[in-house]
Amino acid sequence: MATEEEIAVKEPLDLIRLSLDERIYVKLRSDREVRGKLHAYDQHLNMILGDVEEVVTSVEIDDETYEEIVREVIDTSGGCGASFEVEIVSEQFEGKRLLERHRLVNTALAEQMKEIHALSIKKALTPAQWKPEDKPQE
Repeated sequence: MATEEEIAVKEPLDLIRLSLDERIYVKLRSDREVRGKLHAYDQHLNMILGDVEEVVTSVEIDDETYEEIVREVIDTSGGCGASFEVEIVSEQFEGKRLLERHRLVNTALAEQMKEIHALSIKKALTPAQWKPEDKPQE
């Protein structure tokens, strides 16, 4: 059993030490995020992660409809960049069934699909269905 001294946070790097063998999130520039299991680190905060996913999230406003468009893309390819999971929020999904929503996404990505090995549409939601504060933490 860990002693109180072993789990105490006295220095900033103690937080990193306590996260060893845990799944962590690292925020990067340009709305990018890396998720993975922390195996090791050094005093310069170089980290070795396993089971890594890169996530890119973007929020844009449509110039014509002023609709907020939220995109979260997870590269699940293991480095080749040709396999993705996506979460899409759009007002265009209002009143449409799931299959119709997926068809809209596939049509919008038709040109990119020529280069993609696999695309998994994790979520296709309307703005009313998507609430950032309700998103589960992994």
